[in-house]
Amino acid sequence: MKKIAVFMLFGQSNAVGHAMPMEEKDYISEPLKNVYGLNRDPNQSYDTTELKFTGYTSFGMNLAETQDNTYSVANCLARRWQDEIDRGNSALPDLYIIHIAIGSQGLLDMWNMSREKVIKPGILGTVDVSMYPLAIHVLGLFNKYCKDNGLEPDFVGLHWRGGEEEVRRGIDYLEKIDLKNEYIKFFTSLREAVSYDFPVVVHKMPFEKVFTKEDPTGGCLATMHYINDVFAKLSAELKDTSVFDPTKCPFYDANQWDFGIFRWDLIHYLGKTNDWVSGEILKEYMERK
Repeated sequence: MKKIAVFMLFGQSNAVGHAMPMEEKDYISEPLKNVYGLNRDPNQSYDTTELKFTGYTSFGMNLAETQDNTYSVANCLARRWQDEIDRGNSALPDLYIIHIAIGSQGLLDMWNMSREKVIKPGILGTVDVSMYPLAIHVLGLFNKYCKDNGLEPDFVGLHWRGGEEEVRRGIDYLEKIDLKNEYIKFFTSLREAVSYDFPVVVHKMPFEKVFTKEDPTGGCLATMHYINDVFAKLSAELKDTSVFDPTKCPFYDANQWDFGIFRWDLIHYLGKTNDWVSGEILKEYMERK
């Protein structure tokens, strides 16, 4: 059996790398030798019977939204992983990335567990993909893929970058549906689909300011704190679950209007922030080994 590392990035716009296009010099145009991904063309379907992994590029590897060559955590980690192997780290296995995300679509929207199967490819505003059944389908096929190809998966983890969309629902609604229990069912069913208790990492939303009326999240700080508290409870109650805190970033500064880590909208992370996150993920994996 050949050991491989597996990284999954699910969620909404901050999982896409929204509005953070790469400089052309940073494009991963030539498929990487030791990092593999699922291209949309053959894999964005509920009807496939086998997965087709190819050498990773920074375009076409998000199975949901079409927004390519962004400084997403997936693209940044792919580059860092390959560079580490190229520097001679022979202990680092090949990396397989599964990336599923659409902007403005949280656990109660296109990630909804009860949503009927829909796939309409495209850019944000056009794309319509029911991501939960797609993720369940892909993870089931990934288990088969590993068995058929003699691969032993070692999961880096599933990183969930979502929560912003739930902010719009308000605390009363989130309490009514029991958001924590919805997340427990969500992550548990994903683990069951692939038959592995992989680590789950939920990303805290580090908002601490009152937003302007022009900002769509204005007046929602209490709900953001409520959701972050749900994430904290998940880490305490759900097996092998933790919270990633972006405020640990070395250039985070609570005294700056953008905290040093956000774009002007105070919602979407800078490319350098996502690159730092990817570095922390790689560092944590290597320390585990």
